[in-house]
Amino acid sequence: MSDKKIKKAGCKEKKRGRILSTVILIAAIAVMAFSLWKLIPILLDYKMSEDTYEELIGECVDLGEDAEDADTEDDGGYNWAAVRIDFDSLKAINPDVIGWIRFDDTETVPVDYPILYGETNDTYLHMNLYRESYSAGSIFLEAANSPDFSDYYNIIYGHNMKNGSMFGSLKKYRREEDFYESNPCFTIYTESAAYRYQIFSYEEVKDDSEIYTVGYQPYEIYQSLIDAMVAGSMNNTGITPDCSDRIVTLSTCTSTGDNYRFVLHAVLVDQAEYE
Repeated sequence: MSDKKIKKAGCKEKKRGRILSTVILIAAIAVMAFSLWKLIPILLDYKMSEDTYEELIGECVDLGEDAEDADTEDDGGYNWAAVRIDFDSLKAINPDVIGWIRFDDTETVPVDYPILYGETNDTYLHMNLYRESYSAGSIFLEAANSPDFSDYYNIIYGHNMKNGSMFGSLKKYRREEDFYESNPCFTIYTESAAYRYQIFSYEEVKDDSEIYTVGYQPYEIYQSLIDAMVAGSMNNTGITPDCSDRIVTLSTCTSTGDNYRFVLHAVLVDQAEYE
């Protein structure tokens, strides 16, 4: 083959190479553009939902003048009983608001939300308290529970959001060593009282686990459930509640799979009645 033909063949190969590179680049840009087209609405949804609740916290949560004065040394300088929630304003927005859940250190565990109660567990799965559609939904009580938290065993649900909102920050209990030791408690506020809970177990369970059954009474079958919670815990907290205790489970999704949930079990250790 002459030098001229070799050069011509080489030019064709380079041209084909440039065309292929251009096609790959265009395809990559198209994939990126499609991903952004899908991602941007999700990020905007996250931001709008987060802004909504931040505004609500500012308007409806009053830490009280002595919120930084601990009732006991165990509270680490935080007076949970001093916090007041403006339920009149919340119920004016939505009468399905039945409570407010708040962790002590909301910078570390940003769980600071109203608790909703719907006709079914789907009601507030993707709807906020303004009855607007959002992927983050709301924090809500199991529909089979009593809305006044009078049951011995209650379940509260929240989405595991990637930005850490809702119950997304609860994954820190399983991922970060010694996280529990610094964040063992949270409080549920209602119109009539503040209920102080201490986490005694956290675990991963299947969505058909017995922990999703409610209606327990202070008998042996309830104690069996409690013992199973303690035995399955990822961390031995040294706490084993009695069947006369009232317990709340916080439930959220997990990256393990669609049929699994991450749950925190907490026992009522104190309460403050409002006058």
